[in-house]
Amino acid sequence: MRKMILVVSFITGLCLNGFAQKNEVALIAGAKITPTVGSGTNETQFATTFAFEANYATQLAHVPAVALHLEIPALFTPSTDITTSNLTTLNSYSSFFITPALRLKLVPGSPFSPWVSAGGGMVHFNPGSTTQGGTTINTHSVTKGAVQAGIGADIHPPLLPLAFRMEVRDFYTGLPDLNTVGIKVRHNLMVGGGIVLRF
Repeated sequence: MRKMILVVSFITGLCLNGFAQKNEVALIAGAKITPTVGSGTNETQFATTFAFEANYATQLAHVPAVALHLEIPALFTPSTDITTSNLTTLNSYSSFFITPALRLKLVPGSPFSPWVSAGGGMVHFNPGSTTQGGTTINTHSVTKGAVQAGIGADIHPPLLPLAFRMEVRDFYTGLPDLNTVGIKVRHNLMVGGGIVLRF
């Protein structure tokens, strides 16, 4: 009887593991890092800020060593503070990225599976209403194109429909409206980790 239970548990685990590769929902928390742009008196710095990502993926193709997924990463950052000597520049802005992508996952059935991702979509920038000089102004949100490239790895505990994910993504975007010209901010790095539910 004990052997039968072990065999049934083992087969059930294998079935869950195989079925789990078809779809994924990931919840990732981390930081958005925006590199400084300009130099000297024209330097503009962007604070590292909290970022949250929700990601749905479905498997398109699979061979023993490689799996191809269509994924939809959606990243939200509630506020990015800006520091610059230009007093007309806004103090902050929030951003929302959504960039459908293809993700190539290596050795998907192993405990450790690295992957790469690339795709494109859009970003919505919502600027704040206060400038560096303290003036309150009316600003408008803008939507721009965005491309995304990322690398990461999933760690799969045995016999569980869960995985743990570590990732780094770079969202290269059109320019936000910061109430000034000349601030060419395009790179937005997401560094984070979280859990993946496979079903």
